[in-house]
Amino acid sequence: MSGIGQSHGCISVINGIVNGKGAVIGINLLTEAAFTERDAEPFVNVIGEETDDTLARICVRRTLERIGRNPNVGYLLTIKSQIPPSRGLKSSSSVCNAVIAAVLDAYGVEMDEMEMVKLGVECAKEAKVTVTGSFDDACGCQFGGLIFTNNYENRVLSRGPIGDYDVIICTPGYIKRKVPKEEYQAVASEMEAIQKTAKEDPLRALTLNGRLIARVTGEGTELIDMAMEAGALAAGISGTGPAVAVVCEKGKGKTISEKLPCDTIVTETR
Repeated sequence: MSGIGQSHGCISVINGIVNGKGAVIGINLLTEAAFTERDAEPFVNVIGEETDDTLARICVRRTLERIGRNPNVGYLLTIKSQIPPSRGLKSSSSVCNAVIAAVLDAYGVEMDEMEMVKLGVECAKEAKVTVTGSFDDACGCQFGGLIFTNNYENRVLSRGPIGDYDVIICTPGYIKRKVPKEEYQAVASEMEAIQKTAKEDPLRALTLNGRLIARVTGEGTELIDMAMEAGALAAGISGTGPAVAVVCEKGKGKTISEKLPCDTIVTETR
């Protein structure tokens, strides 16, 4: 039995780690997973940057348990993603969605998309790759658009289109630094003000959020400043960093990316 699954990426507008309320914008970076049951030991083949396969294995096991199949079955799982891991770019959420979809496809089982997303959140918690479960990220990767969520309740507060923009992802060569949750919670009052802004002007909120998170994590804001000076509509740390997401008018992404002193990926909103 074989199946395939896909998910996409998203970038932060509001970081949900501060007080559980998050907001994201979907982008077109793609994650693909292929699952095949076989008479052999489980093997996970991750194409691209080397990464721990624990999360993927948990996703397979919990999906098999959910649909009443043998969780100890042998399989080959191949994962290919355009999203660099451990940079704050929601790679874990995208992998969860894609792997779960591939397993469901292999056994011909249909599952409500929101239930699939929530299953992925539980897998991410078990793997300890997230503090809150990253419900906002999982929704953004699955559905696209602009999504506001309550991560503590796994509840979508609002969801709608964001419009067509180019998105530049600035990807440092190092992975994110772990910062205690308490340091994020210490800026809750400032984040509440940004959350109010996000309802009317999500792109401005993205920049404000990115600057606030940069302060908490100790990342500099030089890339944010340079992107804005080059004509970007918004720029900020995505997730807990260190990647910076830059939103531009459609057709200007490549030109602006060439002015930034970093490795870049140019994509678009989804």
